[in-house]
Amino acid sequence: MSESVDAIKDFIDRCSKDEQRALFEYIRKKIPRHPLEQQWDIDGETILTAIYRSPDLTQRGVRGILAEAVFERDIIPTVEKLGWRALPLPAGEPPFDFLLEKRGKRASIQVKLQRTQQGKPKRFSPRRYVRELYVVEVQKTRSGKKRQEGAADASVKGDESTRPYRLGDFDILAVNMQPATRKWNDFRYTLGSWLTLRKSNPHLIEIFQPVSLQPNNLWTDKLDVCLEWFRLGNRRNMLRWLRGQDALSKP
Repeated sequence: MSESVDAIKDFIDRCSKDEQRALFEYIRKKIPRHPLEQQWDIDGETILTAIYRSPDLTQRGVRGILAEAVFERDIIPTVEKLGWRALPLPAGEPPFDFLLEKRGKRASIQVKLQRTQQGKPKRFSPRRYVRELYVVEVQKTRSGKKRQEGAADASVKGDESTRPYRLGDFDILAVNMQPATRKWNDFRYTLGSWLTLRKSNPHLIEIFQPVSLQPNNLWTDKLDVCLEWFRLGNRRNMLRWLRGQDALSKP
């Protein structure tokens, strides 16, 4: 078997580019199509070409979905070994992407991709802080407004934007750092209760949050550490931590 495969590889290496392309098309017909190719009745290469031709906003959405897929594939198994298990998401549109449980303790996780600007990772006040701080945009991708009549919470106005996350919508924020580190399985984690809130409405999470490239007592690169912070009910504050960076400011 191995010798046959090696012989085929050697033959392919000696083929011209056109011949390799013809072989690729032949082999692709022999392999079962991906479920999405079957559902849409189109090949994967055409799907990729369409994404490549799409505007930046569309590509950002696709990259965000990729971050979630990598989180599910690479990160969740690391905490399943520690006793956490992934639960099905509740019906509707919950404000989180994953739900984990361990011994009756549940933790909801929202996954976001680090923000880019003009194709480069967006820095958080680069001239002010010495440490490498980047930006994550913490709001829902969908837009629009909904009428909230008779809301029990007096802080919610009649026409509240549906995009902001509210304090308590998720327990953990997982930020994919691929734009900065070029690694899709590189994440930073913090607790949702530690994020900066809006001055205009302290019940809503501020859109742009600073993300530390280097792990510290507010951002960690290990999900199990953040889950332990959550389990212990640790209380910290992003704004206070950020103000503490003033001591490290460049003169």
